[in-house]
Amino acid sequence: MILSNGTAVSAQIDTIADVTPIFSDASYYGRSSIELSGAFAAYGALFKSQLWVNILVRKLAFATARLPVVVRRQTGKGTEIEPGPLADLLATPNDRLDPFKLWLWTSATYDVYGEAFWLKLRDQKGRVRELHPMHPTNVIVRRSPDTGEVEYIYSSGVRNVSFLPPIPAADVVPFMGYNPDNLQRGISNLEPLRQTLFSEDASRRATASWWQRGARPSIALQHPGELSEPAQARLKKTWDQQHAGADLMGGTAILEEGMKAQVIQLSAEEMQYIESRKLNREEVCAAYDTPPPVVHILDRATFSNITEQMRSMYRDTMAPRLGLFESVLKHHLVPDFDKSGEVGPTFALDQVLRGDFETRATAVGTLIEKGVMKPSEGRPLFDLDDAGPAADKLYANSQLQELGSPAERVTITAQPPASPGETAVAEDTAEAAAAQRDQALADAQAQAAAAAAASQAPVNGGVRQRQLVPQPVAPVRRGGRPPKKQQEQE
Repeated sequence: MILSNGTAVSAQIDTIADVTPIFSDASYYGRSSIELSGAFAAYGALFKSQLWVNILVRKLAFATARLPVVVRRQTGKGTEIEPGPLADLLATPNDRLDPFKLWLWTSATYDVYGEAFWLKLRDQKGRVRELHPMHPTNVIVRRSPDTGEVEYIYSSGVRNVSFLPPIPAADVVPFMGYNPDNLQRGISNLEPLRQTLFSEDASRRATASWWQRGARPSIALQHPGELSEPAQARLKKTWDQQHAGADLMGGTAILEEGMKAQVIQLSAEEMQYIESRKLNREEVCAAYDTPPPVVHILDRATFSNITEQMRSMYRDTMAPRLGLFESVLKHHLVPDFDKSGEVGPTFALDQVLRGDFETRATAVGTLIEKGVMKPSEGRPLFDLDDAGPAADKLYANSQLQELGSPAERVTITAQPPASPGETAVAEDTAEAAAAQRDQALADAQAQAAAAAAASQAPVNGGVRQRQLVPQPVAPVRRGGRPPKKQQEQE
């Protein structure tokens, strides 16, 4: 309530955000043109004629339109996809417009005019069935003279004369940028570029005129005498007929009566033409908050910084505008389908933020090894199937230990008990091995006795020869040391 001399005056509280609050019947008109060198140009005409404006607007529009819009519901464990009428409407806005074209139009119109509007069409039960774009130049925002509420007039160029009945605010989805003057209309990004576009337009027109005149600089003809006006006009006309235009470039000029030709135009280098053109394109990138390498301006790009600047396209440039679009949809469209506040549309950025193949492979492998992601969740990122139930589990490195807890060690001290059949086989094998060892020991002892007897016999006149006496071979025990080398014996 607002008091005037102690009397209550009905007013809309949302008008106090305007520079000039309007409390009664009033209309808000959007701007659609900008003043250039000697002429006015519509925003749409600037998009068509200014190269870098066209490039930036199309880049942002296609980057927005390529993202799928997913309706999600907030749950206690996070979010989950919410199918239903809202998702169907965003997937098929109307019978004549696909979602890609709708978002392409919305983003481009928002960047050129600073605002864009959708019209909701309802069925007989009041349910929203179709979405249609409304061009902002044909939309007038006004306050109803009866209720003071905001309503929309579609005028098509004739002010306050509507082709349609007044549209209530509940049937419009308004996408508007920041306007320092009021909350009812947006402001175009082209407005801060007024001087830049003025300079760009003037330089382009000067260049076109220069080439149209055959790349001939401006010439002043000096005559030693005084010429009458008819003589001056005749001389100028004759000179232009012989030397003006690209087809007459390089002709020979013949000067009579002591006339001299003097160039009075600055060169392109003196006018810093190339440098000014580079500055203009960088200022347009700054106005649309887009890194220059995204639109292939590589003057200051290096191998290290270009990767980071390309990543910042969706992280720093697209994220705020997508957040604005999502907020508008949640405030102006979602309540027609769900009033709980838990449902909201979001732009899916997974496809554009997941990086190259090597980066994704490293990241997914690390998440699976740490037990954060299941293999069945990581495989679809590489266009693979889920690999069945075995991949639908969490895996982790077995060497990981809880911080602050002692490490667990497992020591096996004995073999597990064998079955009766295995025990019998093992006993037979052990008895056979023992018999072989006994037989080998007996053979070794017999050989040693024979060698000792032979050493007592005289050889060649009673001279005994030194012989090597083999020692008994002791069996090698499992886990023991091998026997010592045989020693020589007299």
